[in-house]
Amino acid sequence: MRLLIERLLMALLLPLAMLGLAQRPGLLQMDAYIHDRLLILASHRASPDILIIAIDEHSLRELGRWPWSRETHARLLEGLAPAAPRGVLLDLFLTEPSADPREDARLAQAMGLLPVYLPLLHASPLAFTSHEWPGFLPPLPDFAAQARGVGHAGLAPDTDGVARTLYLLEGYPAHLQPYVGALIAQRIPQPAPEASSTDWLRQSPLRLLFAGPRGSYRTVPYVSVLRGEVPAELLRDKLLLVGATAPGLGDQTLTPNASIRGVLPGVEVHANAIDNLMHGRNVSVSPPLWHAAWTVVPLWIALWLLVRRGRYALPIAVGLASTCLLISGIAMLACHYWLPPVAPMLGLAILYLLWSWRRLESQFVYLRRRAQVLDALPGGAFEVMPVRAPAPADPTAHPQQALDRAIARLRRMQQLMDKAMQAMPVAMLICDEEGRIGSGNAAAFRLLGGGALPSNDNNSAALRGVRLPELIAPLAVTPASGTDVAHAAHWTDLLHGEYVTSDARVFRLEAAAFSGDAPEDRGWVVMLPELTAEREAQRQRDEWRQFLSHDLRSPQVTILSILSMHETTADAGMRNAIRREAERTLALAEGFMDFALAESDDYRFADTHIGAVLLDARDQVWHYARAHGVRIEARLDDDAGDTILRADGALLTRAIVNLLNNAIRHSPSGRSVELRMTLEPGNGSADASGVRISVGDQGSGMTTEQLDALLHASRGRRVPSEPDAAASETKNAGTRRMGLGFSVVRAVVQKHHGTLGAESTPGAGTTVRLLLPLTDSRPSTST
Repeated sequence: MRLLIERLLMALLLPLAMLGLAQRPGLLQMDAYIHDRLLILASHRASPDILIIAIDEHSLRELGRWPWSRETHARLLEGLAPAAPRGVLLDLFLTEPSADPREDARLAQAMGLLPVYLPLLHASPLAFTSHEWPGFLPPLPDFAAQARGVGHAGLAPDTDGVARTLYLLEGYPAHLQPYVGALIAQRIPQPAPEASSTDWLRQSPLRLLFAGPRGSYRTVPYVSVLRGEVPAELLRDKLLLVGATAPGLGDQTLTPNASIRGVLPGVEVHANAIDNLMHGRNVSVSPPLWHAAWTVVPLWIALWLLVRRGRYALPIAVGLASTCLLISGIAMLACHYWLPPVAPMLGLAILYLLWSWRRLESQFVYLRRRAQVLDALPGGAFEVMPVRAPAPADPTAHPQQALDRAIARLRRMQQLMDKAMQAMPVAMLICDEEGRIGSGNAAAFRLLGGGALPSNDNNSAALRGVRLPELIAPLAVTPASGTDVAHAAHWTDLLHGEYVTSDARVFRLEAAAFSGDAPEDRGWVVMLPELTAEREAQRQRDEWRQFLSHDLRSPQVTILSILSMHETTADAGMRNAIRREAERTLALAEGFMDFALAESDDYRFADTHIGAVLLDARDQVWHYARAHGVRIEARLDDDAGDTILRADGALLTRAIVNLLNNAIRHSPSGRSVELRMTLEPGNGSADASGVRISVGDQGSGMTTEQLDALLHASRGRRVPSEPDAAASETKNAGTRRMGLGFSVVRAVVQKHHGTLGAESTPGAGTTVRLLLPLTDSRPSTST
C-alpha cells in the first residue's frame, strides 16, 4: 500500500511541478538554447527575390555622415523606378519634416513612381499620437499618402533579449496595425475577436526561420544603386529593402543566427520575416494543452516502465530523455514544429532520482529488518553467543551494528561447520545437481586419493569441479544389477554397489538431497562409509564357515563309511545309534551352512521361473517323503505356472525344501503334504502383485503360543508344548526344537522382501504361507 501511494504521488505531483517549472526563466533559457541550435540546423536558402540595399560603411564614406538629405533618398527611388521592382521597403522613420520642404515634396513625388512601404515608429506612452495610429508615430502625411502601405516594424525580443518572434498584428483594440512585411508579402491576417480590454495587443505571432547568419541575403551598397552601378536586371521584379547595416546605425537586433557578431541588422530581420511570409515558413508552437501533454506523458510512460522493469531504471530514464530530445529535433528540422524538451527531460531525471531513492530506501529498510531478524535468531546447539557490545549513541548505527554481528555469527558458524566437516571420520562430499564435487572433508580426499588423485590428496582443489560418477566409475567392483546407465533418471542412481580403491579400501556411497529456498540452491550430500573392516570380517567368516563345514562333514562321512563296511560284524543297536547321531551331526552342519548363506548378502538375483523352483523342491524331498509314507501333492494355478520372479533360485528352493521336510516330519504315515502356488491380485489392478506359496500338512498342529513362537522366536528356542502332551514332548524332544531350518526360511523370505505367515489347528495340521512380491526383490544397499 505504501508503494502504491508513493507511485500515485509521483504520477500526480511530479507532472504538476514540471508544468510550473517549465515557465521558469532557467528552463526557458535552456529550451531557448536548444531551440536556437536547432533553428540554425533548420536554416533555408535565402530567397533570390529579395535584395537589400544597404546603408553600409562604404556608402557612408562616399555620401558623408548620416543622416542624408531626403533629396538623396528621392534620387535613389527615381533611379529604381525604371527597373520596376515589385516593392520597396524604405526602412526609415520619416516622422519629422526636413529643413527644406522641397526635399520632402521631391521624396513624396518619387514614392509615387513605384510601390513603397513605410514603417511605423513605436511611440512612448507620453508621446502624442494620432487617432488613426494610436501608439505609433506615423510618417508625414505626404509620405503616408504616397506609400503603398504603412505598418509596424517592431520586433518582440524574448526574456533573454533574443528576437525569435514578431507579431503580424499589434496595437490597441480596434486599431491593430499589420506588420509592414505582411503588407509587402500580401499575407495580412484577420484580427482575432477583441476582448474587453484597453491594453496593448499582439496577435498572430510569426516565429522566424532564419536563412542563415548575417549577410545571407544578397546585398548591394546604397551608393552603388544611387550612382547606377547596379544593373537593372538585378533590380527588376525584386523586393528591395532599403535599410542600415553599418554598425551603430539603425536598429541592431540579437537573433539566434547572429553568429559571431552577435546582432543582425533590422533590415535583414525584415528580409527573413518577408521570406517566411512569402513561402509559408513558420516555426509552429504547440497549444497549451498539447504542451502540457508533451511534458506529462513521458513521465507517466517512464513510471509505468519503472513499475514493470524497475531494475532498468537508468536505461529507461536515459532512453526516454534521449527520445524526447530526438523527437524535438526531428519536429523542428522536419516539420518546423517546436516541442520544448527540457521540461520532460528534467522531469525524467527527477523521476529517476526519486525512484532510485525510494527503491534504495526500501532496500535499506528491508536489509535493516532482516539484519535485526538475523541478529535476533537464537544460538544453535554449537554456537557460543558472544558478549553484546553496548548500543551506539547514534540510532542510525543500530542496523550497522546488527548487520556486523550477524555477519560475524555467520562467519563463526561457517568456520565451525567447516571444521566439524573436516573432523568427521566418515568421508563426505558436497555435490551440485549435475554431480560436480564442490567440497569435501579430509577423509574423502584420503579415501579417493589412493589412486584416483595425485599425491596431494588433502587438496580440495584437486576434486573441485570433477563429476563424481566419472571419478568413481573405474573403482566399481560390484555395481547394482539392472541399472541402465544410459537411461538413469539421475546421477545418484548410478551410485549403488561397492567400490575398491587401488590400496584395497572398500566403500559404498549414500546420497541425500538438500535444498534452499531457490531451485538453484539444490545440492547433494554424499557419504562414503568405508566397508574395508566389514568385508575383511566377512572373508574370515567365509573361511571359518568352509573350515567348519569341512571339519564337521568329513568325520561324519568317514563314520558312515566305516559302518557300511562292518554292517555284518557290528552290533545292530550300536550301529544304528552311531549312524543316527552321525546323520544328525551331518544335518546340523548342512543346516549351519544354509543359515550362514541365508544370513549373508551373497545373493545372486536373477529372473527365476517360480514354477520350476517349486517342482525342483518337490523332487528333492520325494525320497524323504516316500520313506515316511507321505504323499506330496503339488498344485499350481494355470496363470501362476509361468510366473517369473526376480529371486535367488537356489536359496528359495532350499527354503521351500526346509518347509516340506518339516511338514513331512510332522505328518503321520499315509497322509499328504500340499504344496500350492497362487497369484496375489493387486489393489484395483488387473495385474498380480505377488506370488503366494503355501505348504500344508495334516499333522498334530500347534497351539497359538506355539505358532507365535515358531514365527517370531529366535533360532534354537524350544517351542512350548501342550500340558497334556508330555509324553509326545519326551518322545519328540529332538524335533520340537526349531533348529536352523525355519530360521533359513525366515532369512530367505526377508531378503526377498516377502512376508511369512502360518495357520495351525491342534489335531488338524499346519499351513505355512510365503508371499513374495513380483517387483524387484533385490535388497537395498542400505539394508
